[in-house]
Amino acid sequence: MSYIRYVRQTRLDTDTAFFSPSAEAIAKMDEYRAAGKIESYNLEIISENQLNKEIKITFDSVESYDEFNDEDVILDNKGDRTSYCQANYISYSLEDE
Repeated sequence: MSYIRYVRQTRLDTDTAFFSPSAEAIAKMDEYRAAGKIESYNLEIISENQLNKEIKITFDSVESYDEFNDEDVILDNKGDRTSYCQANYISYSLEDE
């Protein structure tokens, strides 16, 4: 059964860039997609007012998500996201489906 992970960001104004995953994190997503563990991902779902961004990653299973989540490059990316968002007053939430 598929498992969907959302990362939602909200910024105060359009002068501040959203956080985006590193090239290494995207390469890891592509690796998992090629292996069939990620069914799809969209990194740039932007709201009409340009203040909200959503990242949606669909995994083939919770187990694949857990494996992905334990990858060093993904753990580094999470730390980078937290630091960037705090420094730039961007709020974010993580949600599952």
